[in-house]
Amino acid sequence: MSKTFNMEMNIAKAIGILAIVAGHTRWNIFGDLFINYSWHVPLFFFISGYFFKTAIITGGGGQPVKQLLEWCKKIICRYLGRFYAYHFFYGGVIYLIYIWFDKLYGKLPTLKLLILAPVDSTPFNFNAPNWFLYQLAISLCCFAILMAVLYKIKLKTVYTSVLFLLFAIIAILLSPSDFSYVHGVKQIFIKILISLFYIYTGYLYKISLENKIKYNTKTLGIVILIQILSIIIFNNTIDVDLKWARLHHNMSALLCPFTGIYLVLFISKLLAPLVKEGSFIDKIGRNTLHIMANHVFVMFLISICILYIDGKSTADWPAGVLNAYYKMHKYKFLYAFGSLVICTYIGEFLNFTGKNIKNKFINWTNSLKPVKAPCGQRHDAPTKP
Repeated sequence: MSKTFNMEMNIAKAIGILAIVAGHTRWNIFGDLFINYSWHVPLFFFISGYFFKTAIITGGGGQPVKQLLEWCKKIICRYLGRFYAYHFFYGGVIYLIYIWFDKLYGKLPTLKLLILAPVDSTPFNFNAPNWFLYQLAISLCCFAILMAVLYKIKLKTVYTSVLFLLFAIIAILLSPSDFSYVHGVKQIFIKILISLFYIYTGYLYKISLENKIKYNTKTLGIVILIQILSIIIFNNTIDVDLKWARLHHNMSALLCPFTGIYLVLFISKLLAPLVKEGSFIDKIGRNTLHIMANHVFVMFLISICILYIDGKSTADWPAGVLNAYYKMHKYKFLYAFGSLVICTYIGEFLNFTGKNIKNKFINWTNSLKPVKAPCGQRHDAPTKP
């Protein structure tokens, strides 16, 4: 069961990353009924909550505080480490493009932009989607600490659910009513509150709701009806812009992400028996981090190739990167699927290379350790036959 459902979640991640990539070409993979920006980022927070282990907050084998802090350290190193690796890399790429072609995509790297600016913005356009990695690290640590406290005081699930729902409502109320951008500490606070809600629902789904929610055509029909009514009632204001903490002052941020998530899980359950480990869809799901990190730059390279095929020069490059690809409407499927394929295999290459380097490093460190003599035998004595 665990293995099958992990594949379902892997497929869900593959669908989610396709929606994120497609969103940057203004293509909604499920049409205007389930627009990408109403569910794709909440889906990834939801999946993070699904894989959150209860042992992290209960202490497992003792020393709960120490285990919790070690887990938070691991999460910070995993996500912030990868974020800054790509952040520095694309800062360098933007600097080189500026020098060679007198073109600027984002801002020129400075010490502040390289280190502090990512807290509430991504100054290098090629690295823009990676705000999610930064936020995920912060939100998961906050979630773990908060859940540990709630477990300690033995707060019932119903009250815990109300608390996280309250967080989401506060986030909506703090977000500007005119759906404008939010910056600074306020932006960070809003994103933490709303992401905690999505993470908790994923966790709650795993521990309580997974076997209670039905995935059949009847339930799917109800979900689609709810989505249609939401579009009518909220007058199409159902998108959720978590990057800039822009949330509509209605229930769309509490409702529409989950209608989209249900649809994705419904599709995942249908495909899971057909998708084998090592297949292309499986590889997409395993490499969502690298796809998110690199697809904007790969789309840029694709647009440059199309420009040159059309006989254009570097002087005709688009003024920006996001939402400004060359003939984007005409080539949106090429941009979406081309970057998805390329970035998937970039991830495969990086993972393969990383494992080889890690194994060689382990073997090298082991070779430096002194060989221990057998117990009870002198160091200068020959070994027994």
